[in-house]
Amino acid sequence: MRKSLGAALAVVALGVAACSSSGGDSTQSGSAPLRIIMTSSVTEPGVGANDQTAIMAAKAAVQTINAAGGVLGKPVELSVVDIAGDPTTAVTKLQQAWSGSKKPSIYLQVGASTIAQATLPIASQNKVVSMNQAPTDTSGDPSKFPYNFDFSPSTPNYAEAFCPEMKAMNAKTFGIVYNDTPFAESITGEIAKQCVAAGLQMVGREKFKADALDVTPQLSTLQAKHPDVLVVSSYGAPSGYVLQGLDRLGWHPPVLGDNAFMVSPVVNTAPPKGMLGTSVEKGVKAEVFKSTVYSADQSAALNNMITKMKAQGTIPAPLIVAYTYDEVILAAAGAEAAKTTTDGAKIAKAIEGLPAGGPKTAIFPAYHFSPTSHSANVDATAFLFTVPTKVIDGQFGAPGAS
Repeated sequence: MRKSLGAALAVVALGVAACSSSGGDSTQSGSAPLRIIMTSSVTEPGVGANDQTAIMAAKAAVQTINAAGGVLGKPVELSVVDIAGDPTTAVTKLQQAWSGSKKPSIYLQVGASTIAQATLPIASQNKVVSMNQAPTDTSGDPSKFPYNFDFSPSTPNYAEAFCPEMKAMNAKTFGIVYNDTPFAESITGEIAKQCVAAGLQMVGREKFKADALDVTPQLSTLQAKHPDVLVVSSYGAPSGYVLQGLDRLGWHPPVLGDNAFMVSPVVNTAPPKGMLGTSVEKGVKAEVFKSTVYSADQSAALNNMITKMKAQGTIPAPLIVAYTYDEVILAAAGAEAAKTTTDGAKIAKAIEGLPAGGPKTAIFPAYHFSPTSHSANVDATAFLFTVPTKVIDGQFGAPGAS
């Protein structure tokens, strides 16, 4: 008999029993563990803390599910491979894993969109369910990637929170500066489209290379156009170069960063490693998830995840990068509903049919996957804009964080 998860978290299967397929492969039921492989870049400078947080979140979910009896009577097994931020290394290591006798049926992609572009196609070719944190323009389209699910919201999801925020700031005009990654290109394009449609004027959109060490020229171009708000999309060290460039110019407009900007260690870490609390962050706010801002009445699932992560050690980065908890929960729910731990096609189809909010996830309370959309499709109320604070137990604004 499976144990109950108690008040902290409902048994994964309980939330999905109604959507279990009667055509599930009963011959495979319980025949093998649900094997999950995760690529990470814990050794890559500037992002290691984020990936370590993602690993801790995945392990917390595995512990939660295995404490409830596993999936189809077998434990969930998680393996993590370090790719140091290199797409070629990721492809090589995944192909090795998928050609072995213990082929993982679930792949957790926690790298940048450049990693997603390289690995999602081969996951699909191998009929492996991929769970992706860096959406591309097509990764949420099941006609192109039938085995992939985007857990980071789609770019329209992210963008739709920016325009109301600008209007609440009484802004009439805005400028955008972003680095040349697929994600930044996509989200800033969507912000521009939505906010112009909402009646705001975009005065400029400047791009810089992700390996640039100086963003002053792009910022100077925007400064000359006097936007009421500056939107920033960048990740890692480039976020610091943007802030340094603004300070060098003596220009401190209200800044609205995206979630990639906010999880950049240089933004949320105090000196000497970061810029938190310094004058260069004057006027800075960034988009985060409601679950990443401390609340005394946050969900039991969120508290369960944090407790299990803290048991592994200090949580080094914001929970914005902790989707892996939700990914493992839904992967297990899909496998349970499909009655197989090895058939990626059946697991993917079962995930499409999971009731939104059924399995008790932590980062977002509900994902709205469907046969026509593998984007997270979360509600706009799941987002907040907040000033950078010290991160305590993975959350901004926790007691003692200011």
